[in-house]
Amino acid sequence: MRLLGSNGQYSRYPLAYFLQTMERLGLHRLDFIPQVPHFFCGYRDHADPRPLQTALREAGMQVSALTPPSYRCSLTAPAGEQREATRSYYKSCIRLAAELSCDRMVLGAAGACWDIPAQDLTENAAAMLTDLCKTAETEGVQLLLAPVMGGDTPLIAEAPVLNTAAELEDMLRRVDSPALGVCLDTNSMSAANDTIPDWMTRFSGRIGLVRLCDGNRHGWRAWGDGVLPMDIYLHQLRQSGYDGDVSLYLPGERYIETPSYPDEVTMRAWKEAAV
Repeated sequence: MRLLGSNGQYSRYPLAYFLQTMERLGLHRLDFIPQVPHFFCGYRDHADPRPLQTALREAGMQVSALTPPSYRCSLTAPAGEQREATRSYYKSCIRLAAELSCDRMVLGAAGACWDIPAQDLTENAAAMLTDLCKTAETEGVQLLLAPVMGGDTPLIAEAPVLNTAAELEDMLRRVDSPALGVCLDTNSMSAANDTIPDWMTRFSGRIGLVRLCDGNRHGWRAWGDGVLPMDIYLHQLRQSGYDGDVSLYLPGERYIETPSYPDEVTMRAWKEAAV
């Protein structure tokens, strides 16, 4: 398994600071968030990627996964302006991933309207993902569907659908595209009462990224700051034979004053577990 650094918690620092920190930590592969001030990706197009490409190349970094912020977009949006903005935004992000020589992009159902029946939200997401997968196949990018927090986590609720492994498995059947896989987020997984062994059984060969993050029902935390059995999760991942990428991305701005802290404690725990 390989660790990916992420600029998620570095959103109040310049790109150069983030890249220097990754170099100091020995992390040269990234789960990159196209967020200001590091990069701008809008609803219709994105910024010129050449300055970013140059900065990455000079720092010896490679974007292995792209995770666009959902903003007010939603895979579940009904027909109308939000739905078309979502379609345009994610297609722009897919093209950006290809321009960065990145073959994976993570997205989820955050931003759903809670007054729409769950069946309609699911059908909307299936239609949107089917369309996005066509663009992804053309660009050589795999889309990774990540679970989102549901109503059981009211402080960080993102959508009433696509929270559980069973729902994601159903979505993969509905879309039926080789361009669609899944991203395992251990905090979202725990909130849905799912387990790593169950995920590995359901999605054998289709897990394109793991986010090994601590947390609780109030948000994502650095390793040891939450309530999750992180040592057990890491052992289960290794026992399952998973040998893909593990991202250090943490949603939110809890560590905005010390953004490298979550990276450092996770890397220390990772090394200790390997002894």
